[in-house]
Formats: sequence, structure tokens, C-alpha cells
Amino acid sequence: MNRQDMRNRFSSLQLSLYLIAAAVLLVGLLSAGLIYRTSAEQENRAASYQIIGGNAYPVAADDSKAYLRDMELYGGTAGILIADFNRWLGSLWHGKRLAYVLAIFSVGIAYICFSVARGQMPDQPENPDR
Repeated sequence: MNRQDMRNRFSSLQLSLYLIAAAVLLVGLLSAGLIYRTSAEQENRAASYQIIGGNAYPVAADDSKAYLRDMELYGGTAGILIADFNRWLGSLWHGKRLAYVLAIFSVGIAYICFSVARGQMPDQPENPDR
């Protein structure tokens, strides 16, 4: 395979990677924007309400003192930390947080594709007369 064929092959691969990166970035950011605009602020996960000073405050089932006491009794402090981490990880896939996660992933994947495409360029010939 001569140098010109190799350069053409790399340039078509490079062009394909640039197009894939641009498509991933465009579709990802547009999808993230659409999800962000259409998602609800927060869903109400209150299992009960606590009244303090005449005002009612929602209390989720996993934030109650009884739940925390039982979690610490059965799993210790590590059980509470794992449950909190699990709740945080689960919250990433709903609402506005999903839009942020999708935008970050699409930018990251597009960056990787752009970097690979930039690294695919063959070495330039040392003699520019060729």
C-alpha cells in the first residue's frame, strides 16, 4: 500500500470520526435540552408530614428517624452510607439531573471521538516536494 492510499484511508476514517463526534454532540445536547425543558422540578416522595410552628413539612419514608434507626441497627453506619449513595445514584436518572448526566456524557463521548480522529492523522512526509 503506497503512502497516498494510506493517507486517503486515514482521512476517510478521520472524517467519519469527526462526523460521529459531531452527531453525538448535537443529538446529546439537543436531547438533554429537551429533557431539561420538559421535566418536572421534583416529585413529591413524602410518606408523611411533620408540623413545626404551624407549617407542614413533607418527610420522605427514608428520611424518618425510625428508618434511620432501623438502618443503623441492621447495617451500621456503612448501611446508612450505602443507602444514601444508592438513593443519590438513583436520583441521577430522573428529571433535570438526567439532562445534566446526558449532556456530560455526550460532551465526553464527542471529545473522545474528536481526540481519536485527531490522533489518526498519518505522519506528514519530511520532504514537502513529494
